[in-house]
Amino acid sequence: MFKNFKYFFIFLFIVSCIEPYEFVIPADSQALVVEAFISDKSFADTKTYPSDGRYFSVTLSYTSDVTNVRPMMISGASVQLISDLGEQWTYTESNDQAGVYFLLNDDFKAIKGVKYKLAVFPPNDSGYESEWEVMPEVNTPMMGDVGFTETEVQRYKVEAGKQVLSSVKGVTSNISLPENNTQDEIFYRWEFTPLWIYIAPLVSVSNPGYRCWATDRSYISDYVLQSDKFGGYKKDLFFMETVRNERLFEDMSVLVHQYAVNENYYSFWKEMQQQVQGGALFDMPPFNLKSNLHNIDGDNRVSGYFGVVQEQAKRWYFNKGDLSYNVENTLKADCLVSYGPGPPAEECLDCRFYSFGTTTTTRPLWWRE
Repeated sequence: MFKNFKYFFIFLFIVSCIEPYEFVIPADSQALVVEAFISDKSFADTKTYPSDGRYFSVTLSYTSDVTNVRPMMISGASVQLISDLGEQWTYTESNDQAGVYFLLNDDFKAIKGVKYKLAVFPPNDSGYESEWEVMPEVNTPMMGDVGFTETEVQRYKVEAGKQVLSSVKGVTSNISLPENNTQDEIFYRWEFTPLWIYIAPLVSVSNPGYRCWATDRSYISDYVLQSDKFGGYKKDLFFMETVRNERLFEDMSVLVHQYAVNENYYSFWKEMQQQVQGGALFDMPPFNLKSNLHNIDGDNRVSGYFGVVQEQAKRWYFNKGDLSYNVENTLKADCLVSYGPGPPAEECLDCRFYSFGTTTTTRPLWWRE
């Protein structure tokens, strides 16, 4: 579809992150996989980060280790959140995201000291529920500032059809952890939501497809963990290549989500991370990770972890002008290179056809001038 420009993107946009995790189970059976958490920040609260807001969600799928078989997303399930105060909330299935269920309540948020559990009833399957979970009691310090350092790393890149080890310029983002005066160990987890401006290089400013805001869940898709007793230092978060990375040619922002979690929840994600990074997937499949979910009436397999966390977030903006060196915008030159008959790739002429992210021409209300 993008026969010209996309060939450039094959090597321009190789990301330096770990692939999203996958649960693996024996091929002769299947397991329910549950991804869910709630926090002390409601949808209304998250709009002040600033962002478009985030409803709590539950993602359900069945998965196996059969080669080249993607997890089967589960539609038609009943998903409920229950508190030990007798309250109950029902999740609503998404119209456009199979297997994703949202708690569509602008004001709901978890309360310290209240216990919560998740109940899931897939169609034609027995029910599942989590253990009772409670938010960490620790008084987490205010989230520190997010910044960056200019770095250069060694990465494998494709050149002339071969993988070669090259020096890559970039930035490593970091967060300042305030001093921990709580006398308690704090277990942190960070996630990232990137958004950037993409401008179609071969059209005029007046064209409706000239400027878009783009995002992609697979960019900066890894998470970062840290157990902390003292604070007072900077923690590295993620690396972004700066040269020939179109995400940084105009303006970019990353919403940095910080969660203070319980030790068991932290251990679940730590073990998951170690397995993926250590290449131990075949020795110790992720479905063997300790879960707080179980089958209500039977022995059907279930994986995942339902967490109740403290949440903070900061929006970090980055512009190539923040660097000590110049970064050349190569999009126009790349689009003008011809690989055969026909016009340039669609994304050169209309940002709405950008192939490495979901785009909108509507400027977010909170986007900086």
